[in-house]
Amino acid sequence: MNVPASSAADVALIRQALGLTEAFASWPAPLLDRLLPMSRLGRHPRGALVHSEAEAEPEILTVVSGHLMVSRVNIDGSRASISVLGPGLVIGIPRGMNPDDEALYDYRANDDAVVVHVPARIVFQTLDSEAFLWKTMAHMLLKQHRQMLTTVVDQLAGNLRRRLAATIDRLAQIYGVDSRQMSLRLRLSQDDLAAMLQVSRGALNREIRMFEEQGLIRAEYGTLIVLDLPSLRKLAGSVEELGQDEEQA
Repeated sequence: MNVPASSAADVALIRQALGLTEAFASWPAPLLDRLLPMSRLGRHPRGALVHSEAEAEPEILTVVSGHLMVSRVNIDGSRASISVLGPGLVIGIPRGMNPDDEALYDYRANDDAVVVHVPARIVFQTLDSEAFLWKTMAHMLLKQHRQMLTTVVDQLAGNLRRRLAATIDRLAQIYGVDSRQMSLRLRLSQDDLAAMLQVSRGALNREIRMFEEQGLIRAEYGTLIVLDLPSLRKLAGSVEELGQDEEQA
């Protein structure tokens, strides 16, 4: 695979971005430098395909800025949106470990995104040559797996109102805001949000209108504006509380 030569500025940014992630922060400088000649910095406009596991060799992606929408690629070629991934995440390790896995995903820029692309084989060659590096990599994978599991549970557990509130809360965390801010703009189409929640567009629209009437959010084209994050979090509750309520019922 021929990788176009990167500018000195891009190489410096790639190295800095990798070194700041949990996956690569503990790597000695000489080992991190092994990745640089085959790495590239991708600048992807909103909506652009960043990487498709169905069409390209395995890559390890590190999100430098912006956000990616991850979608499951179905057998018929259709896509189902799953979640939004933000800066600092390292993506593609599981696929690189098991390239024959039938579960395929693709990643699109949910807004303008800068992403480091590293061929998975280079990363695994380095990991296998220095086994001690696997410890931090495994820790990162377990942490991200737990976060993704929590995201899926939030999207699928309970009634639609609770799931929508929990999903908006999770997106707010990914976009890096806190409850002290007055409003938050999330770039997310209602089609993507409906797919993430596994509901029809009509059912989602009814809940969004109710949230708008309560002053929690405002919906605009391709965007949700969060107006009252603390109230959304209260509405979302927790899976544990939901289970207790169902047992008492």
